[in-house]
Amino acid sequence: MNTEQQKINDDRFDKIITMMIASVAIWVAITLYFQNYASNISDQARRRAQENAVASTKRELNGTIQFSYQWQGAFETWREIGLQITAADQSGDTAAVERYKKLQERIAALSELLGPAYFDPAVGWPDTNKYESDTYLVESTRLNEIYFAESELGQATDETADSLVVQITLLTVALSLFGLSTTLKGGVRWLFVILGSGIVGLCMVWLSWSMLELLIRPEVNIAAIDAYSEGMGLSHQLKYDEAIAKFNFAIAEKSNYGKAYYGRGFAYYDKNDIPTAIKNFELAREAGLDDTSTNWNLGWAYYINGQFHAGIEADERVMTVDPRVLGVRMNEAITYLAMGDRPNSQQQYDLLIQEAERQVNEAHSTNAQPSASLWFFMDAGAVDLQNLIDQLDNNPKSWTIAPSADMIGGEHLAIREFAYQQMLRLKEITVALEYTGQLPTTQEVMQVQPFAFGQITGTDEQGSVTNFEVSPNGRFPFQTESVSVEFNYSGPPPQQVVWKVYVNGVEDQSLRIVSNADISTGSKWYRTFGYDYTNVFVLASGEYVVDLYADSKLVQTGTFYIDE
Repeated sequence: MNTEQQKINDDRFDKIITMMIASVAIWVAITLYFQNYASNISDQARRRAQENAVASTKRELNGTIQFSYQWQGAFETWREIGLQITAADQSGDTAAVERYKKLQERIAALSELLGPAYFDPAVGWPDTNKYESDTYLVESTRLNEIYFAESELGQATDETADSLVVQITLLTVALSLFGLSTTLKGGVRWLFVILGSGIVGLCMVWLSWSMLELLIRPEVNIAAIDAYSEGMGLSHQLKYDEAIAKFNFAIAEKSNYGKAYYGRGFAYYDKNDIPTAIKNFELAREAGLDDTSTNWNLGWAYYINGQFHAGIEADERVMTVDPRVLGVRMNEAITYLAMGDRPNSQQQYDLLIQEAERQVNEAHSTNAQPSASLWFFMDAGAVDLQNLIDQLDNNPKSWTIAPSADMIGGEHLAIREFAYQQMLRLKEITVALEYTGQLPTTQEVMQVQPFAFGQITGTDEQGSVTNFEVSPNGRFPFQTESVSVEFNYSGPPPQQVVWKVYVNGVEDQSLRIVSNADISTGSKWYRTFGYDYTNVFVLASGEYVVDLYADSKLVQTGTFYIDE
């Protein structure tokens, strides 16, 4: 090729490259525009998210304060006056009764909680669930959901903006390659052109996709959020069918709304429709709500429904991420037991106790108290074992939550004995850790004969019991203010005694008694539970299980009943 022709080709190449550089520069400008556009959208979404987060917190805080004021300042005052009315009526002071009634009316007129929307004087107790829902729960939930939705939108748009920054960088590289190609001769320069053109082509496709993401980005679905929030409020009011209808609407509006599936699952769970609850928890997890709460409740629902292997899998999703969650560890332990796998159940209970001891020591090392949830979950684990025992004994109570006996695998007698031993172990460890900060020791403790429940009908001047009427079947009529227990013991007197009373399977902490009194002066003693100090309150009807701990050892258990 002659020199003239070469010069013509070089000029033509330079013109082409110049046009390509100009085109890429324009493309860079377009990309930069959309990058700024995406960043603005992200910034606006984040600002809206922050505003809704603040508004949600403010609404919940103000609502909680308002509810506390209405409850403690208004209702409890109204109720205390009601007690004065009862006492005045019993003493025949009709003038005082009238004064107190007028005072009650004035207080009720000043309180929204005591208004007709939430309070029926004939019932004597306000509908606090409805009041909380109307005052702050629904609106706080709605604002919080908008916060999460705006945050997700901001994060997604941020990712798009970041990808556009990468595209601008790549286009800059392409411009450099084109510029370098003009300094080269021969076929080498075409290699730079081809590489640069490939990068530009990639960026053109990539920008088209990014623009599509921006243009079709999902907006915050306010209709779905409103329905979900209303559903949560209705669930809080125990209106499960109405709540399910709201959750259905939310899901119809937003098919991947994980929280709506989760809320609907809980509504079905509370309706005792466990299979449908499981299905909804599974849908929540499939929709991306694969967190501790979802797997915790899903694992528990699997356990109740006899799907033990699935329950273990759900529990392990939590344990592999955070082994400190005692409630899930307990669920996994009892699930292994229900499927007949005692070795793995034993291992889980051992790990549970190790973690509980660690949390107590960690709290005490900083001069703090362990979280109250620690005692709650430890106690709940013992209650769950008792429920399993009740099922194995074919003696389920109305409050029993456990798989039916026909679902439980393995040798039932061996499982029952194992369950009892673990229940005893959990109870003693819970009391020991709570009151001593240490695991229970193997020291000798007092031996207590079976309890006798009855009424103290005579005392002397020193307050010693002179007459005690035993109820032979441990049953007492409704309107009973208190029940006393007579117990005889032998062996070393304890330094500390703890009494726990479970009413229909749940401890009534108002009846818990902790005593360091010296009982070494006799072998027969009495303890009274109830409200014998007032003529207003009575023991509620139900089953009362009384546990006696001596220096953290459970030495006796007895049961009495208050008839309806």
